[in-house]
Amino acid sequence: MNPLTALRRTPMAWRQTSHRPMRLLAAIAGVSFANVLVFFQLGLASGLYASQKRPLERLNGELVMVSRRYTNLGEPLNLPRSRLIQARGVQGVKAVTPLYIGKTDWLNRDSREKKQALIFGLSAENPALRIPEVTTDPGKLLRPDGLFFDTLSKKAAGPVGQVVARDGYYDTELRGQRAVVNGLFTMGLTFAADINLLTSASNFKTWFPDQTSDDIQLGVIQLEAGVSPLQVQATLNSFLDPSVKVLTLKELEDVEVDHWRNNTSFGLIFNLGVLVGLVVGAIIVYQILYSDVSDHLPEYATMKAMGYSDGFVVGIIVQESLLLAALAFLPSLLLSMGLYALLARSTSLLIAMTLQRALAVFSLTLVMSAGSGWLATGKLRRLDPADIF
Repeated sequence: MNPLTALRRTPMAWRQTSHRPMRLLAAIAGVSFANVLVFFQLGLASGLYASQKRPLERLNGELVMVSRRYTNLGEPLNLPRSRLIQARGVQGVKAVTPLYIGKTDWLNRDSREKKQALIFGLSAENPALRIPEVTTDPGKLLRPDGLFFDTLSKKAAGPVGQVVARDGYYDTELRGQRAVVNGLFTMGLTFAADINLLTSASNFKTWFPDQTSDDIQLGVIQLEAGVSPLQVQATLNSFLDPSVKVLTLKELEDVEVDHWRNNTSFGLIFNLGVLVGLVVGAIIVYQILYSDVSDHLPEYATMKAMGYSDGFVVGIIVQESLLLAALAFLPSLLLSMGLYALLARSTSLLIAMTLQRALAVFSLTLVMSAGSGWLATGKLRRLDPADIF
C-alpha cells in the first residue's frame, strides 16, 4: 500500500469512528466483552491443564516408569515391582522408588458428606514426591493410620486444616477404617479428585488391601549426577518388557495434558468458548460498521464519483474496524487480569495472564475485526454512484 494513501485514509477512519461517541463506546464495550470471553476460556483451559501437572512436577526423579497403556494420573494402571528392580541395574540409575496411587471416599465427620480423595503412597526413606512438609517431619508419615492432607483441597472436605493446626490431628474414616490426619502439605488439586492425601507405602496397603505390594502405579527413577536422562531412557526402553514404558517428566506431563485436551470434553468446550467469543465480537463489529456505511452511503458515493478507488474507500472501513479492535483491547485486558486474579483466589487454579496469550488474543481480535469490516463493505463495493445521484 502507498504510504501517502494510508496517511490520507487514517484521519478519515478516525473521524468516522469517533463522530458518534455513544456508538463508539457501545462498540468498544461489545468488542471488549468478546475479548473477555476469549481470555476467560483460554485462561481457564491453561489453568486447568497446568493444575493437572501439579503432582507430576513434584516427582522426585528424572524419569518415570508407567504402564504402556497409561493415560492420566487419575486412572493409573499397575506395573510389577520386578520392572523397577530391573531398572536399578542400569548404569546411571541411582535409585528407583515406587509411587502408589489410589482413589477412595473421604468422610467429612461434621456433615457426614463423602468426597473422593486421591491418595499417594510414599516410601518414607526415599519419597517419590518432593513434599517439603514430609521431608521436614518424615516421622508423621510412618504413623500406622497417619495421613497428610492437602490444604488446597476443596472446602467440602471439612475444616481439616484448622483442626490440625489447633489440635494436631483430625480423625475421620477412609473405606470404613479409622484415619488420622496428623500433617498438612500444599500441592493443589487436579481433575482426579476433590482431596489430595499422602501416606506411607505400608498405610496405603492397609486402605487398599486389594492391591498387593507388587502392584505399583508409577516408578520414579533417579539418576546419577551428570547422566543423560535421554540416554538412560533409551537403554531402559530397549530391554524392559513391552508392557511398560519409561518417559521423561516432560513427556509424562504432555501425556497428561493431551488426555484432558483431546480425549475428554474439556478441550472441545474450551475451543467452542473461544469460537463463540470471536463470533460475538465479529457480529458486533459488523453491525456497527454496516450501520456506519449505510448512514454515509452518499458521502462514499461522492468519493467514488471523484475517482477514489473501491480499495481506498473500503480501506477506510477496514481501518475503522482495526481502530475498534485496538481501542477495545486494553479494557478487555485489564478486565481479564482482574478476572484471572479472582479465579485464582477462589479456585486455586494456576491462572495468570501471559504476554503470549495477550498477543494471541490481540492478533485474533485484529483478524476478526478486519474480516467483519470487509464484510460490512459489501454494499459499498457494489455501489454505483449513479444509483445515489
